[in-house]
Amino acid sequence: MRRLLALTLLLLPALALEATFKEADVNGDGTPEKVAITNLMDLAFDAQGQVVGWYVKTYKGTQIGDYTRAPNLAAGGPVLSPLGFRPEKAEFLVEDGRLLARFQGPEGTLTYRIAKGRYTLEVAADFPLALKLAPQGTPKVLLEGQKEPLPSGEGQVRYLAWQTRPKAGYALVAFAEKPFRAKLLGKEGEVFLSPGEALKVYGGQNELVRFHVEGLLSLPGLFAPNLWGQLSLGLLWLMETTFRYTGSWGLAILFLTLVVRLLLWPLMHQQFKSMAEMQRLQPLIQKINEKYKDDPNKRAEATMKLYQEHKVNPAAGCLPLFIQMPILFILWKVIANYEFGQGLLWIPDLALPDPFYVLPALYVATTFLSTWLSAHGNKDLIRQSLFMNLVFVFLVLQFPSGVTLYWVLSNLIGLLQQWLINKSLKSVAA
Repeated sequence: MRRLLALTLLLLPALALEATFKEADVNGDGTPEKVAITNLMDLAFDAQGQVVGWYVKTYKGTQIGDYTRAPNLAAGGPVLSPLGFRPEKAEFLVEDGRLLARFQGPEGTLTYRIAKGRYTLEVAADFPLALKLAPQGTPKVLLEGQKEPLPSGEGQVRYLAWQTRPKAGYALVAFAEKPFRAKLLGKEGEVFLSPGEALKVYGGQNELVRFHVEGLLSLPGLFAPNLWGQLSLGLLWLMETTFRYTGSWGLAILFLTLVVRLLLWPLMHQQFKSMAEMQRLQPLIQKINEKYKDDPNKRAEATMKLYQEHKVNPAAGCLPLFIQMPILFILWKVIANYEFGQGLLWIPDLALPDPFYVLPALYVATTFLSTWLSAHGNKDLIRQSLFMNLVFVFLVLQFPSGVTLYWVLSNLIGLLQQWLINKSLKSVAA
């Protein structure tokens, strides 16, 4: 029953969630907490002004049905705790898509601010505030004047960070506009803020693109991009530069897709050409298989002779695919983890799934059409493609619209390329 409910929720239109608050018992202690709901994460506040749950969403724009199963940055206790502060009342407000949680006590007012489309929480108070941080992950601190972080330390710091894995998983990073007083001992950290001083706390994907979006990538020792990371930053620069000139993220994704496909055109041309030639030889290969069905050695010898006569390399279509796959995967990661904050036509936000499933349908259609063109009447290959598309569609439904838009545009360019190759091969055959 639970699996059926989860599948039903998965198939519901994934419209952008309205930033709001709700009450829910996230830890099962019988006392409901106040939960801030956003597209990226849910934060649970208790009556003491503590962040007792920091839930990062697996799929953007979806509701969390069971908090006990959701990814949580809490390490068995509150993620953030105001030390020595006992609030007497609280208010939770929504202002222009931004969520505010205010706790008032004898010392003054503690305020949490959550911006739309960000994993970053801002914390400030009008009184001297001491905060304890105790999330999951391996801790480290970057002291002012140092170039590399340490596993512990005290003084003026640039940031405190906890990462569940070096370059994957989740991260919680406490930072500010200028160095602030803090200490890190063991796995717990403490931050000391002057009245009016704001602390930013990022809690989300431990990932290059998200760090770029949230302004964390310049912090030394937090995330060191490798060769593929540098390529990701190059693609990011190209996409953001296009947006600055066009003002449209849809056009920026289109331009980025065109550039990547043009760069990969020779490789994909070789791949499509090899696939078309192999399909053209299938009737002859079937005759060889039938003729030597009881003699594998002669069957292999005859098949290789056929390839040599027609100057076809059966491995020629694999190498281009292996070369281009890392680049396509990086491009997918860049678009999937970016925060666009802009829609396109019927899509409210390119960072969220298509609520009407138009792009997933176009993706399946263009993928199937691509297989049909390359199959050259091979019914078995067409049936396999249809089956794979039906299985894969459940994943595509949850892809961010920007990712699906890229794949649709890429498929359309690929269809043009396949058509040109098929046309040229028919001309040679004639």
